Amino acid sequence: MVVWGLSKDKVSWITCPECGSKIGIVITVGKAEAKVEERLPTLGEGWPPGSAQQVLEAAGIDVSQLDVVEDEAMVTITPKRFLGDLWGPINDKVRAMGGVWIRDGKNSRWEIPKQQK
Repeated sequence: MVVWGLSKDKVSWITCPECGSKIGIVITVGKAEAKVEERLPTLGEGWPPGSAQQVLEAAGIDVSQLDVVEDEAMVTITPKRFLGDLWGPINDKVRAMGGVWIRDGKNSRWEIPKQQK
């Protein structure tokens, strides 16, 4: 039997105790898997000219739902409304760009320092 290009001896099958489904598990030893990281733009030195809003758009963030304020040292991103399920993906991308979420009630926001340490 071949599962996803693997021979039967590399797949360990277990049975779910709750639903009885068979689950195939592949365990590899001695070989490091390559970790794939999404390359996101940063706002620090070396970034091509452009506004922070353009950088955020290039990262795939829908800026129509955000207020973006940029000054010399910091970019502040404030949601215009409650984001619900959209908050998580936006947060992940802003954090990858060096930003942090500042929890402050209705004034909650992301802050991205322009000079990364």
